[in-house]
Amino acid sequence: LNKKRARSRADDKLLTKKVLRRAGIPHPRLLGRLKSQAEIERFNWLKLKGGFVIKPVQGLEGGGIILIKRPAKLAGEWILVGGKKVSTEDLKLHAMDIIEGRFSRNNIPDTAMIEEMVKTHRKFKKISSGGAPDVRIVVFNKVPIMAMLRLPTEESGGKANLHQGAIGLGIDIATGITTYGVYHGKQIKLFPQTQKKINGITIPDWNKILRMAVETQIASELGYLAVDMLIDPELGPLVLELNDQPGLSIQVANRSGLKRRLNRVEGLSVEDSKKGVKVAKALFASSFAKQVKGLLGGKTRVGIFEMAEIKIGKRK
Repeated sequence: LNKKRARSRADDKLLTKKVLRRAGIPHPRLLGRLKSQAEIERFNWLKLKGGFVIKPVQGLEGGGIILIKRPAKLAGEWILVGGKKVSTEDLKLHAMDIIEGRFSRNNIPDTAMIEEMVKTHRKFKKISSGGAPDVRIVVFNKVPIMAMLRLPTEESGGKANLHQGAIGLGIDIATGITTYGVYHGKQIKLFPQTQKKINGITIPDWNKILRMAVETQIASELGYLAVDMLIDPELGPLVLELNDQPGLSIQVANRSGLKRRLNRVEGLSVEDSKKGVKVAKALFASSFAKQVKGLLGGKTRVGIFEMAEIKIGKRK
């Protein structure tokens, strides 16, 4: 379902930004692109005042991404997420490694991009370490079919990447509330080294996130994809990147298979993002969803067969 041209755009983070910009979909601000050693040397690194991210345009599974929290007191030095101090020369060398293809899909020459770092939403500050968590939404046929919250850890170096040690929490599509979890490929019920349950966390701006995921699929022209989003405390949801070959750990985090959900959605006539979200909530709501007051559009949903309790009042 994913044509080569659309896949190429999704695999190139700069082309992805171009697609998002044309469609009017919010995304993190681009601060610079570096294609050669000369451009690395000419770039004014000292103009970067806040947090930022350096990443390969053709990167895979979080490789080559470094997160800079802020400038250090001394000009030309920077504090990474995790507290380590690096120099501008260190950043230049890393950018050069990216350009030479060290982190690209096929070790071919690449481009280093510098992107504004999105702040961590206050909802997640106590459950994530370093960088901001992201929300992954798998979309097929304009319908969000499965979702996961990815939480950075000290082990993952502030990156929301499960391959590097981040935690994945399944999300109920209807309510935006976390359900189950996965860590290093294994199911979990508690956050590692704590007694805090991983379920019951409500994702901010959930309905907007679902709509943006569908709008992103439409703009990308991909038939099947995962949309990764960050939630800025002021700007709201921002599309970080697209993945036309998303990993399957999202199934473990949700304790549910993708194939069955794909089959239920295939062939449906879905006009727009609003309809797609309604279909998703109707088809993929967890068993507890109808008990969550106000999160299902204010309407009570009943099945064909329901148990009824009849209360007989006192006779007058």
